[in-house]
Amino acid sequence: MNEGSIINFFPGGNTAQGFYSFYDYLPYEAEQVFIIKGGPGTGKSTFMKKIGERMIEEGYDIEFHWCSSDNNSLDGIVIKDLQVAFLDGTAPHLVDPENPGAVDEIINLGRYWDRKLLKEHKSEIKQLNNQIWNLFQLAYDDLAIAKSFYEKWKSNYIEALDPQKIEYKIKNLKAEIFNSTEIADKKGEERRLFASALTPQGPVNYLNNITKDIEKRYILKGKPGSGKAKLTEKIAKEALMQGYEVYFYHCAFDPEKIDTVIIPELNTALINGTPPHELNPNRKNDEVINMLDCIDQQIIDEFESNCLEAKENYEELISKAITKIAEAKSLHDDLEEYYIEAMNFTAIDNLRKEIITELLPTT
Repeated sequence: MNEGSIINFFPGGNTAQGFYSFYDYLPYEAEQVFIIKGGPGTGKSTFMKKIGERMIEEGYDIEFHWCSSDNNSLDGIVIKDLQVAFLDGTAPHLVDPENPGAVDEIINLGRYWDRKLLKEHKSEIKQLNNQIWNLFQLAYDDLAIAKSFYEKWKSNYIEALDPQKIEYKIKNLKAEIFNSTEIADKKGEERRLFASALTPQGPVNYLNNITKDIEKRYILKGKPGSGKAKLTEKIAKEALMQGYEVYFYHCAFDPEKIDTVIIPELNTALINGTPPHELNPNRKNDEVINMLDCIDQQIIDEFESNCLEAKENYEELISKAITKIAEAKSLHDDLEEYYIEAMNFTAIDNLRKEIITELLPTT
């Protein structure tokens, strides 16, 4: 038996708008959803990880959805062939069953902790929770200010942008990707997630992983405001109008912006290959689209000092925010220790084994 494969996503992110979630898109086409409740350190991520690892051994392809605030910890998994999903239903992504029993089922790991032991550390737990919350708010403040500098940086390139050249690139790319211009009877389905995140370890992306089976990758290069997002969104809109399913991957910093689009039926991806998620062509069919072709460099030269100042301020604030997210992660690790000490992990392991037995088809 061949092992299943893994594809990695982030369902939520630490962004300039605070914590931003696409959690609704995590249990994609799942007919059975397990919502896991419990505090930090109660084993939610390990519970999901071990189920995922067993399913991979059984030959099932798995989606691992990672936590942006701890990129070694899982927020969810999806076993597509079984139409089953598991997700962390605790803050900041509070999730409750929509169809209890029929589709959704709660797994409450709080049943397996020693309440008395946790109460003995009530003041320490409350203090750590407050410190963690404050650090994230300060990090989000840094990211919001960074966004203002990013917009200044971007505005200089918008000033130098030739809209006609952008439209020319869009027209040529549509002709290359699509065989027709007909509108389908039904608009295509869409799914929205993050392929990258600002994590305690800095920017992390899974761009190569999520496009591992995609034959044609268009890698967009350029600066903020050079038209990368516009071109990507126009191609995605055309794909939806023609009835194709489209996967949208939003920017980890500015979640209203699209970084990457995948059209599975056309075996095609458009990827923003610029920092902080730099991607360079390394496959046979990769093609670079240089958006700086649409920029009047003479105008940019006039704004050079403005661009440099805005860029430096933006990068400095991003770095400060990541430092605070890392500090919050360290405190979260301390918080987990109180719960780890209070948990009955043997009982949780037994529950996990029962669920795996229920999920695997009998032979």
